[in-house]
Amino acid sequence: MAQRVRIGLLFALVIGLWLTGQAAANAAPLAVQTTRLYGATRIETAIKVSQAGWQRAAEVLLARADDYPDSLVAIPLSRKLDAPILLTYSNRLDPQVLAEIQRLGARHVVILGGEGVMGAPITKVLDQAGITWERLGGADRFATAAEIADKVGGNGQVILASGEDFPDALAIGPYAGVTQTPILLSAAAGIPVATRTELSKLQAANISGSAQTIVVGGEGVIPSATLQGLPGINRLGGQNRYETAAKIYLFSEDKLPGVPQDGSSRNKAYMVTGEDFPDGLVVGALAAKQAAPLFLSSGASLPAITYSAMGNAAENSLLVTMIGGPAVLSDQVKGIIEGKIQPPYLLGGWTVVVDPGHGGPDTGAIGATGTFEKTANLAIGLDLADYLRSAGAQVVLTRSSDVSPAGSNYSHSSAVPDLQARTDIANNAKGTLFISIHNNSASNQAAYGTETYYSSQTYDGQPNPQAALALRLARAVQSEVVQQLHSYNRGPLEDRGVKDEGLFVTDGHANMPAILVEAGFLSNPAEEKLLSAPAFQQQAALGIYRGVLVYRGY
Repeated sequence: MAQRVRIGLLFALVIGLWLTGQAAANAAPLAVQTTRLYGATRIETAIKVSQAGWQRAAEVLLARADDYPDSLVAIPLSRKLDAPILLTYSNRLDPQVLAEIQRLGARHVVILGGEGVMGAPITKVLDQAGITWERLGGADRFATAAEIADKVGGNGQVILASGEDFPDALAIGPYAGVTQTPILLSAAAGIPVATRTELSKLQAANISGSAQTIVVGGEGVIPSATLQGLPGINRLGGQNRYETAAKIYLFSEDKLPGVPQDGSSRNKAYMVTGEDFPDGLVVGALAAKQAAPLFLSSGASLPAITYSAMGNAAENSLLVTMIGGPAVLSDQVKGIIEGKIQPPYLLGGWTVVVDPGHGGPDTGAIGATGTFEKTANLAIGLDLADYLRSAGAQVVLTRSSDVSPAGSNYSHSSAVPDLQARTDIANNAKGTLFISIHNNSASNQAAYGTETYYSSQTYDGQPNPQAALALRLARAVQSEVVQQLHSYNRGPLEDRGVKDEGLFVTDGHANMPAILVEAGFLSNPAEEKLLSAPAFQQQAALGIYRGVLVYRGY
């Protein structure tokens, strides 16, 4: 329920808050420096990556250049051994690869794959060069992944990715390398025996007693029905490989700061094509070594969801290394990253501040059967953030967990510090729009419906300079939310309309068009039940998102 707090101008000038780390990093349109790293072939590109990351290496991982299954899960092992990944074809050891092994001073090679694909033509040359080798290769890709996982060891969590395609396993690679988390492979039809056996082994060796299974990919690649019995499941999956990769980055960004290790002042990030595996495999090893994020793009243009995720990492000092020439990652992709080409996305270039109301010690309204408003607000806010990011918007959440944005400045006696923190986050982010999400309550349990607020005046009684835009946004959002919730078949529907009221977060404290959406009434038992349902929360978020699109002119 919205907190209707007005303060005088003098009191407003006295308020001074240090924002806590609960706020999302200020997102910004992309405008960062890029460079390219590539060779004439995938084998040469792997060598270039090795040369960029390693002056010396005691060991090298050697993978097949023309197929991915045996090498998908190699990045954690690469990080553990501090070993680059090189590529060759199965019928011979490419002379350039042997030369790179010798440049590195490596005396041992770990061959990824069975003897049938990485056999005598390779090992014979290594023997002749006096380089020792070992093979990690099982009866199939799942058994090979289990052997590699066994070599990496356990840390209390395990990653489960599809072994039937490459993008998801490659996207999680840098996180897996930095955290030394083994990657195992599954299939849409079920978890193979070799994977189940290794999962049981890792779980038995976990002395901490707590375990987490990070499932990479959506229901289509790893159905939930196949995951029974696995502990602590956390799924990172989107509608396609690019959305999944973006969610992986947002999940792991605190582990992947991209801090350079070569004395450079620029933070590092890498970009590879999501349309083929070799570049992502070899640079994933380098990204893990440097704790740098790895982004996926299509060859022709940067996907909207990737643009959005990169905005979270786009600091002034960011350097994005594109792996591949213009034939692999086009100059269109390069221009968008550098900010020289305006992206053709629905919400590209916009920063939308999403404010899930209440949180932490402030429960907000309490429903007829005890539902906390803060919980429903956050669920809708997180769903809305996903929709906005998928359209290319930069999203700043005032909170992404059950906390107050005011942190230690939170006051039980006054809502002002909490509300001021939210608008300060929005202003610091230079947001395009501010959308606060709430759920209503009334003494009359029969009250129901949806309403949206804006303010025509500021907190000190002056005309709100954002009023016209805020009203247009409020009308668009109210209309679309009502339509979406009605399509959910919520039963009797009341469109309570757009209302002009001086709420703290809409009355000029935020320097942008600001609205507050009350999705429904928690005090109404029927609406409380709906507001607690994930499908209904997603529908409310979809309505807000569609309202933003209407506001922009689509």
